[in-house]
Amino acid sequence: MPAALYLSVGLYNGRASGLDYLLPNYLFMALPLLLVGLLAISPEARRPALLWLLSLLNTLLVAFQLWVLLVVPEHESGLAWLLYLPLWGIALFAFAIIWLFARRKGDRQSLGL
Repeated sequence: MPAALYLSVGLYNGRASGLDYLLPNYLFMALPLLLVGLLAISPEARRPALLWLLSLLNTLLVAFQLWVLLVVPEHESGLAWLLYLPLWGIALFAFAIIWLFARRKGDRQSLGL
């Protein structure tokens, strides 16, 4: 999803090829998804709730990209992407709190945890 989003924004901005900075931008956009993917390596952590988290992170990325394209002035768009770091950090932290709380309560079935 992050690579497709980056390439489509490159085409939207008039670049014939969005491959100029694909790797660093892809890693920046996909970092939270990669962290969740690393978590899924552990068999104990593989739960259906990880799909909810991946969906949340993808939605956050698309919504943030739309905000940058439609609201933020073009000369400040690079600076606006610095806000992406705390946003996905908050999302991961909130999910971790929910996951730990549900695990302690023993209500694993209703949340898919």
